[in-house]
Amino acid sequence: MGRIGIGKLAQWLRRVGASLRAGLAPLSTCEKETTYGSAVHRSMMARVGQTIRDGGSLADGLAACGGYFPPLVCTLVEVGERSGRLDDILRGLAEHYEHLLSLRRTFLVGIAWPAIQFFAAIGVVGLLIWILGMVSSMAGTEVDPLGFGLVGTPGLLVYLGLVVTTLGGAMVVVMGLLRGAFGPAPLRVAMQLPVLGNCLKTAALSRFAWTLGLTLDSGMNARRSMELALRSTENAYYTSQMKTVDDCLMKGQEFHEALRATGLFPDEFLQMLQTAEISGTHGESLQRLADEYRQRAQTAAKALTMAASFAVWVLVALVLIALIIRLAMAAFAPYYELLEGF
Repeated sequence: MGRIGIGKLAQWLRRVGASLRAGLAPLSTCEKETTYGSAVHRSMMARVGQTIRDGGSLADGLAACGGYFPPLVCTLVEVGERSGRLDDILRGLAEHYEHLLSLRRTFLVGIAWPAIQFFAAIGVVGLLIWILGMVSSMAGTEVDPLGFGLVGTPGLLVYLGLVVTTLGGAMVVVMGLLRGAFGPAPLRVAMQLPVLGNCLKTAALSRFAWTLGLTLDSGMNARRSMELALRSTENAYYTSQMKTVDDCLMKGQEFHEALRATGLFPDEFLQMLQTAEISGTHGESLQRLADEYRQRAQTAAKALTMAASFAVWVLVALVLIALIIRLAMAAFAPYYELLEGF
């Protein structure tokens, strides 16, 4: 069973939160939801409704959907039901996922034109390989000025296979890195890169501060709140330190002391957190901190988009320049041979 998309999840959280604020019971809200969305979504909502009819809670129903809803949503819905602030938590979750969606859209929109240029360059190379096959057939001999041994339809198929394999492999590696499939070490390296690292850090710290403030306001104990906050970063760079942080909290250390022991959190962030602990205003201070880092994440995402666009443009330029040089060398090769004869 796949997971609900971020955009659909944000819309669902908005609708359910609005229904609960209007006074509708969770069961009535779920019954309404069975008329929205895809067949899979309607089926999940029917499952949630049935769980509630059987005496379970909304959180129990979400957990029964087999991973359709993210663990963070399931856990915080449970927190909201226990604290009586479910509608506020749903609204906060909606804003959280809308922010993630905004960052994604910013990046995709910014990279769209360079990506079009990149695939156009790939298409030009493929078209050239195919045309060379036609020229070879007309000339009665193989014409391969590119020197790759790829000519005609067979060469085009080999070329496309290489392109698909390379791009697919790159996507798998990138997704694996972001999800921590290769452990925290590769992400640790990525987090040190000037533009990419800043984008990943600010987005993760924004989610961390928001979740920590929300869970502490709900009355959840410190250790559980910190665990959820670290998980909400969705970044193995931070989640790999959960045991270290928990051990520090078990020893009676403050939040900022436990996080400082990891060596992963910036001093500015820890100072703000320390001030919040001293003043006793965890929720309010952490929400302000989350908003500040959210704005930084948006700025960092724009910078990353510009850097990625420039990198793609340079890659396209290098491919075209290499092709021009290869073709020029092939075109002038007879003249070189003629000059060498004198």
